[in-house]
Amino acid sequence: MSPPRTRCHRDQAVAAELAGTLAARPLFCDLLTHAPLNLERNVSLDTAYRFKLVAMAESRLIAADLASLLGLTKFQAIDVVATATGMAGALWQTAAQGTQLSTLYEKYPELAYAKVEVKPRLAGILTDLLTGMRRTGPSGDADGDGV
Repeated sequence: MSPPRTRCHRDQAVAAELAGTLAARPLFCDLLTHAPLNLERNVSLDTAYRFKLVAMAESRLIAADLASLLGLTKFQAIDVVATATGMAGALWQTAAQGTQLSTLYEKYPELAYAKVEVKPRLAGILTDLLTGMRRTGPSGDADGDGV
């Protein structure tokens, strides 16, 4: 029988799982950046509305599971989902996988710091977020809109 997992280990495991799940979906990570910048601005209001309803419902389902698993408030869990998806999109773009920039980072060691590995970087960010949430406690819903 394995020893019980501490909250810290559970946070790290969940952060790694979220990061791995997102990093394993390159098209989704790419779309996470492009949806709000381009795709959502070039559609009808009705289409945007329907998309947002589905996206927010799915985000809330994931957040509910996270809240239950990690003992977070609803709002903390929503922040984790928002941070995970927002950072996955940004890190994916920064990683520049398969581009000339990727080759540049490999060729010039002085630029190595700019090379981003999405999964470990995202896992670290999410672990730090969860650690900070544990230290500061719930912040609640600042504007009262339930989102």
